[in-house]
Amino acid sequence: MKKLLLLAVSGILLVGCGGHKQVSPQEAWQGFCKSIPSAAYNIMTDRQQGITESAALDNAKKIQDEHARNYLVSLVEEAYKVPLYEQMADKEKAMADFGKGRYDSCVAQQP
Repeated sequence: MKKLLLLAVSGILLVGCGGHKQVSPQEAWQGFCKSIPSAAYNIMTDRQQGITESAALDNAKKIQDEHARNYLVSLVEEAYKVPLYEQMADKEKAMADFGKGRYDSCVAQQP
């Protein structure tokens, strides 16, 4: 889950670290969305490793940006609707599938 926080925070911070150019809210959101496929994969990895939903939600709620926090909370809630699989192949498929299409979905929900 720490990977998720690092990815999300890094995505937001890196967008703002250019120094020369002021980043629009739309560009900042797109930068955040670039980290979402990996974040989704990590959220499902935590799910499949047995991390509790409450622990995952607690970490997601630490994100300062309200829109990013809400988006990550919704991903965690969605991930925990997926069963906890016993077989490694099923776990890996769940992790890979959960990250697919997330960038486009995130951009579509731009605040």
